[in-house]
Amino acid sequence: MENIALAEPGAHLSIWALFMQAGWVVKLVMIGLLCASIWTWAIIVDKLVAYGRMRLALNRFEQVFWSGQSLEELYRTLADRKTTGMGAIFVAAM
Repeated sequence: MENIALAEPGAHLSIWALFMQAGWVVKLVMIGLLCASIWTWAIIVDKLVAYGRMRLALNRFEQVFWSGQSLEELYRTLADRKTTGMGAIFVAAM
């Protein structure tokens, strides 16, 4: 049988120790992956915030639309300001 070398009980197997023992190519790849991960999470958080804002705007528009106010009056109100989502579709349709 082959002899298998076991790691010493006190061997450092932390992420930092493994990183410091790696070659420069591996370090470069790991740093690149870390940067890509941070960039990706920033995009995910930005999209979640944008989705939440659009959801709020949609709910506000729906409340005003179904409130019984005349459509012409609603159009005049929305045409004067910047609208997004359903409000923009409503203004374009009128």
